[in-house]
Amino acid sequence: MPARRPRPPIIALTALLAAASGCILDADPPNLAPVIEALNAMPALVEPDSSSVVTAQASDPEGAGLDYRWNTTAGCFTAGFYEAIATWQAPSYAGPCTLTVVVDDGRDESTATLVVTVALHPYEPHLVVAAPERHFGLAGARLPVRIENDGGAAAVWEAAFGADWANPVPATGTLAPAAADTVWLEADRTVPAPGAHAADLILQAVGDDPHSLRFDLVQPWTYAVLARYPHDTAAFTQGLVWHDGWLYEGTGRYGQSNLRRVDPETGEVMQSVALAGNQFGEGITIWQDRIIQLTWLNYTAHVWDLDTFAALGTFGYATQGWGLTHDGTRLIMSDGTSTLYFRDPNTFAVTGRVTVTAFGAERALLNELEWIDGGVWANVWQSDYVVRIDPASGVVTDILDLAGLLTPAEAAPADVLNGIAFDPAAGRVFVTGKLWPWIFEIEIVDPSGG
Repeated sequence: MPARRPRPPIIALTALLAAASGCILDADPPNLAPVIEALNAMPALVEPDSSSVVTAQASDPEGAGLDYRWNTTAGCFTAGFYEAIATWQAPSYAGPCTLTVVVDDGRDESTATLVVTVALHPYEPHLVVAAPERHFGLAGARLPVRIENDGGAAAVWEAAFGADWANPVPATGTLAPAAADTVWLEADRTVPAPGAHAADLILQAVGDDPHSLRFDLVQPWTYAVLARYPHDTAAFTQGLVWHDGWLYEGTGRYGQSNLRRVDPETGEVMQSVALAGNQFGEGITIWQDRIIQLTWLNYTAHVWDLDTFAALGTFGYATQGWGLTHDGTRLIMSDGTSTLYFRDPNTFAVTGRVTVTAFGAERALLNELEWIDGGVWANVWQSDYVVRIDPASGVVTDILDLAGLLTPAEAAPADVLNGIAFDPAAGRVFVTGKLWPWIFEIEIVDPSGG
């Protein structure tokens, strides 16, 4: 007789019957992830290095047991890392910290986050105030003051200045915890009398102690025009020197740079020598019977005969070339940075250097130089200012504001102020600029009356 066919398993028969009846039985329904119902921190605002207790309330739809684990962007957990209730310790610095809990039922997991704020002053406003520049000298008429609230409560603040020559803008505001803003202190130079002035900016938030910053304003030296003389408007002036009744001028621009001797009364070029077309001429000075002329990016100083303009040789240097003068013993050179270099006039070797500072900050962009009565005078490139520098300390001792020498129509085609010459025998000062139509003879007016 034939062998008996094996009986199908009961589960298989059940499946066949269910399929035949049009029904599908799911023997393993999908799992539902845990539900995180609440996440709390007590307290949610803490001081550095202090602790907060964080609690997660969660449930599982199928009633499965839950596992917990915690993560943090800063600080650390000191207890309960794998529990629903954990202890978190804040870092030693202020700022927001994000805490994350992961709840796992063995098949799926859910996450939730909570932000705990660390504040140096967690229950009160507290301003931090800083100003990188506190002197209305070369910095213009607006100085920024940064204010930040590192407290744990909103800071409703106001600002007041103790003199009528400057005002805070804005004068009031509100800062949330960990927020920052800028207050601009705006000076009106026409208000104070000539001389030096100082006053305090007071910033205070309700519930916080006042913060005081001292600001200074020095009225620059001004000028009176004694005479003006014609100047070649094609001359891109880089250096200017007075010697024995003549003005010697070094000009720049590639293909146009030269050295020239000029009649100061008429502006007529009496003698000139051109630099190579790939050289950009810069500052000049006269040392004994020679003229030394810098170049901008060629690392070369030309040496010319004072009378004939014959080329006598060159010096090399490792920086850019900007301005050049001397104090009777040493050459003094600028390179666009805040450094003045002292050089041997016979070898051009560096014999010393000094960093120039104005009101506590380094002062760069020192262009054409002139030695006048024991100080180095320097044009500040792209400005109307000339500064007087103490050669021993590098400190800017005085400022000369030369704004307004040219009329608006004259200034339109011209470039920046650049060029100072001094006639030591007569005490005369001459100034001009790149492409200017005039060389001005000026009298310097000390605003203090000194």
